[in-house]
Amino acid sequence: MEKKKLIPRELLKQFIKENNLKKAEDAKGLVKDLFADTIQELLEAEMDHSLGYEKNDATNKSTDNRFLRL
Repeated sequence: MEKKKLIPRELLKQFIKENNLKKAEDAKGLVKDLFADTIQELLEAEMDHSLGYEKNDATNKSTDNRFLRL
């Protein structure tokens, strides 16, 4: 059984060309950045879900632990 490709080969070729990837080292840096961004988004989504509101969303925040400006 043939494994289904997540990204079509032609799209990968186009991506490589557009990002001027010439060596494996070039791709390594790009993948590292992509992975870091993905993990960051996942962690933020998990935190939003856990707290019950999104970052900087004071209207849906149900806590009395707020900074009062004088």
